[in-house]
Amino acid sequence: MSPGPLVHSGRTTRVLMAQVLIALAPALIAAVVRGGVTAAASLAAALSVAWGVQCFFLRRAAFHESALVTAAIFALTLPATAPWWLSALGAAIAVSLGKHLGGGAGNSLFNSAALARAVLMGLAPGLLFAPRWPAADGITAASPLAKEVDSVATPLLDLLLGQHPGSLAEAAPLAVLAGGLFLVAVRAIEGRVPLVYFATVSLFALFLPAGDRIAGHAPWLAHNALLHIASGGVLLTGFFMLTDPVTAPFTPRGRMLFAALAGAATMLARFYTPYPDAAVLAVLLANACVPAIDARTIPREALS
Repeated sequence: MSPGPLVHSGRTTRVLMAQVLIALAPALIAAVVRGGVTAAASLAAALSVAWGVQCFFLRRAAFHESALVTAAIFALTLPATAPWWLSALGAAIAVSLGKHLGGGAGNSLFNSAALARAVLMGLAPGLLFAPRWPAADGITAASPLAKEVDSVATPLLDLLLGQHPGSLAEAAPLAVLAGGLFLVAVRAIEGRVPLVYFATVSLFALFLPAGDRIAGHAPWLAHNALLHIASGGVLLTGFFMLTDPVTAPFTPRGRMLFAALAGAATMLARFYTPYPDAAVLAVLLANACVPAIDARTIPREALS
């Protein structure tokens, strides 16, 4: 940090977390409207378990905004038909391992919601590491980003309206976008971070050569930036994960590099691996690079 004088903005952590919860509200409401009782139970389980685990670690009962933010973001990464117990387990992992055991609250290296999602991929790969997800009506269909033999193109309007199988966040991408723009408008997050991430995703989508799976089974995924922005976890990642102040680089230049790295990782995985969406995994990769990014972007005089 540069030497003083320093000016405090007056925004406390509690105010910031309240703003994020307000921004998440449209997506959470849309997820319940689209997913019904199953989605409501999943969200309720995540929020209540996160609150309980936070109380356990802090040894007191209180309103913990940060735990609720983590749980809400994590729940939005789950399939729309995920059982409540899976959501509860993930929320417990996010708060315990991601926040308290992974370096302590405020010192975690990895984004808590992304870490919990990745852990569950290992524990329940059939539910979370697959190109096919069940829709709200129970019919299993390919994700819009699937690269399988029976993949079908999804119209952009259907993507924006959430009329396809996917995560709770994909139930209403426009709601996620509205919440993200609200955070930018109130200056709760740095708008350049999602902008760089979305720009990197778009550039790679437009100019990367299609991998064998895309060329053979889903050619519409190549050279289609809007599809890659509107589907999967890109919007949620850009506005709500990469902007986490705890797990992002310290300097503005470092955060731009961080966002670009996440965007590149997202698209390289989408184009050249069997996995349909890699936004959450890209967050963890970018998190792992934060110490190296800080070492190269923080001025030496600030470290002395």
